[in-house]
Amino acid sequence: MKIKINESQYRRLLETVTDDNEKDYIGKKIMLYYNLHKKTFSIIYKGLVVIHADYVKLTDVEFRVRQGGREKVIREKSKNVHSFVIGTLEDYCKYPCENLPSEPNSNIVTYNPYKYNSYVIKDTEEPIYRAGEVELINLRNKIFITKQ
Repeated sequence: MKIKINESQYRRLLETVTDDNEKDYIGKKIMLYYNLHKKTFSIIYKGLVVIHADYVKLTDVEFRVRQGGREKVIREKSKNVHSFVIGTLEDYCKYPCENLPSEPNSNIVTYNPYKYNSYVIKDTEEPIYRAGEVELINLRNKIFITKQ
């Protein structure tokens, strides 16, 4: 018996078969940042980038900005990795992800080293350091608080 599958189905099947070790990161505490070169999120576990993803769901979240890195950005006008979202990895969709969820219209978190020294709620510009649950979606707005 032969089964025909399309290319998208083949890639999903291949990911399922070959990427079992990546599933080991679910439930682990990870750090992530937005990778400006790859235009996606880089997930770090124990100091190493282990996954690139277009969608990430985290719980028990901390927003962290390394002030030394921020000051260097301002001083040299050159970007560097100095801000992170840290939390327990609940779910992700590996880069490139074909089925991104739509963006919620509220509770958007943003960070701009030239304007803020921490992550902020986009609408109010109020600093935010922790959240219960966030979704990071690689579209126009990136970070959304789903549980405070």
